[in-house]
Amino acid sequence: MQSVGRRALALAFLPLAFAGCQDLERQARREFSLANRLSAETPAAAAAGQQPQAAPRPRDRAPAIIRGIYVDAYAIGSPVRRRDLLALADTTEINTFVVDVKDEDGVRYRSELPMAMEATHPKSIPIHDLKGIADSLTAHGIYPIARIVVFKDPRLSRARPAWSIHAPDGSPWRDRQGLTWVSPWNRDVWEMNIAIAEEAVRAGFREIQFDYVRFPEAYSNLPTQVHPAADSGGTRADAISGFLAAARARIHPLGATITADVFGLSMNESRDVGIGQQWERIAAEVDGVLPMVYPSHYFPTHLPGITRPNRMPYQTIQHSVGMGVIRNERMAAAGMEPARIVPWLQAFTATWNDRGYPYRAEQARAQIQALYDLGLEDWIFWHPSSNYSQIAGAFAHETAPESKRIPMPASLAAQVDRMDAEGAAAIRTAMAAKASPVAAAP
Repeated sequence: MQSVGRRALALAFLPLAFAGCQDLERQARREFSLANRLSAETPAAAAAGQQPQAAPRPRDRAPAIIRGIYVDAYAIGSPVRRRDLLALADTTEINTFVVDVKDEDGVRYRSELPMAMEATHPKSIPIHDLKGIADSLTAHGIYPIARIVVFKDPRLSRARPAWSIHAPDGSPWRDRQGLTWVSPWNRDVWEMNIAIAEEAVRAGFREIQFDYVRFPEAYSNLPTQVHPAADSGGTRADAISGFLAAARARIHPLGATITADVFGLSMNESRDVGIGQQWERIAAEVDGVLPMVYPSHYFPTHLPGITRPNRMPYQTIQHSVGMGVIRNERMAAAGMEPARIVPWLQAFTATWNDRGYPYRAEQARAQIQALYDLGLEDWIFWHPSSNYSQIAGAFAHETAPESKRIPMPASLAAQVDRMDAEGAAAIRTAMAAKASPVAAAP
């Protein structure tokens, strides 16, 4: 459908091409493509009196290919920075922006929700027109995704101590950064974040991406995490998948998709990585799952044979994401529709542990190629300051299919077999028996 739309558009805008208006044609083509993907019924079909087809599910309205970048609230709120980032998208294959709507410091726009504003620093609101931002991205043919940080929320924790994780002595529990978290079992926390997501969708964002949708790591040198007894039923994975299911039930009727950021290791371990992120559980609840597979974040002991992960970007991505691909294929074979895998890739140099190995276009391209060789088309790059000049040379000029599945190392299937024996297969069977709500959603 995408190729047909491009051909039709090329004919429609032929005069512009002859006039040399290539920039206008590019923008119009992207707008046309996005509009086609997001429309449930074409005007031509309505005019011809044809029976309208059933409205597509939210996940079917997403772009066929996602090539994106993370954009922090200050970058998107700055006219100068926004102009430069839009120019990058207008001249490359980038067709998706992940925009901070709520991060660890609260909402980044003026919400109509009193609780959200109470838990936000009033001088930390760089987005003055959330709908205007969404409209601007859509006008440039960019798929707008709203990033919402959920449980790592020190401001909400201070505003509502009863919603927080506590230490055994009753004091606020703090992570290694000294930050407090709210409890993933607390339904008031669920409600506030889902209500923020609804605001973002009504402002024009087509996808809600939940980040820090997890428990904090329970390091041995930190106090035990104590959660409010009334809300602590079930396992960690129950709490995380329960929140995502509740969010899906509210966001899907608005026509938007929901996705979840997860540790890259969630693909490489059978259990929940100690934070509630069990791969099969999450992949059955959301439309898309975004494993953070930054090579700098892996230890030499995490992936068999990958001794220097940060300096082996291709192999690190191939091994880590390859296991996720196999696990998704086994979910599909069991009768489920697993979440789309859209990996987060590394656009930054890991100055804290490998300053001598800068990440530039070569390293970015190696990560991208690993995904294409796994048969995946989608990726999003992360840079904490939204600075992509150092890797821009890795981006193609047009968004086009590039994947070509090549044989994976046999060791990857063996690793997934081991995870199945450790319990992943049993979870997959249970999820299939439950008849995944995502697969059944209209």
